[in-house]
Amino acid sequence: MQIDPNKFPKSGGGVPNFIKGLPIVVVIFVLFLIIAPPFVVIPSGYVGVKLTLGKADMDELPPGLNFIIPAVQRVIKMSVRTQSYDLRGANSINSLSKDGLTINTELTVLYKIMPDKAAEIYVEYGLDYETKIIKPVIRSAVRDVIATLDSSQVYQERELIQKKLMETVSKELEKRYILLDEILIRDIKLPKRVVEAIEQKRRAYEEMQKMKFIVEKEKLEAERKRVEAQGIADANKIIAGSLTKEYLQWKFIENIKAYAQGDNNTVILIPYDQQMTPIINIPNIKK
Repeated sequence: MQIDPNKFPKSGGGVPNFIKGLPIVVVIFVLFLIIAPPFVVIPSGYVGVKLTLGKADMDELPPGLNFIIPAVQRVIKMSVRTQSYDLRGANSINSLSKDGLTINTELTVLYKIMPDKAAEIYVEYGLDYETKIIKPVIRSAVRDVIATLDSSQVYQERELIQKKLMETVSKELEKRYILLDEILIRDIKLPKRVVEAIEQKRRAYEEMQKMKFIVEKEKLEAERKRVEAQGIADANKIIAGSLTKEYLQWKFIENIKAYAQGDNNTVILIPYDQQMTPIINIPNIKK
């Protein structure tokens, strides 16, 4: 007897269709996470500006893991660390001094953006805020400061220029949500003939100061000698006033006694007058 297998299907052991399709679902999900992840990591020293369909959220995202809606939101990372912007070489600043000479200035600006204003900066200026904010503010400030100084002052007063720039630029950048740390003047270039004239004037001034010092020194030395001579003269007057005849006779005798008592003094010659008797041939009694 032949049995039809279609009438008696096999029981158990079959894999459901949804389980068979599970690996495909997992692969699609992983690919989706790779292509459009639902989270973004903001590193330390940065904040995130979240854009939803191109519109910026004014609340910045802090460092760490932040969740977003894939394909709908994206994040722009902006550094809040201290950054440097160079205005050197072709990017240096030419300006006119008070006496009409062209001054070339090279400098470096150290700055950082306000962390809680990153979204405003992005909305108003985009990511190219150095060119749109810092560069024009610095150029304007340098030209304004240089215009108040003569070329010789510009050459010699670098610290003064730097101080004035700090005051002006700091206020202007703060209005645009940027904090100024420091302005470093790298170089100030004047026309060669002007530099030579300033150096020559400086050397002449130093020579004049040197000669002035020498003259003052000689005056002080002359005054010292005059005072010394006057002191000697005054001392001689005092001594001369105290030298009586009796004192000289006593001092004379004392000296003779000192010679007579000394070794190897057997003969002493003494000047004398009517009041003094010479003493000669004094025997040396010392053995």
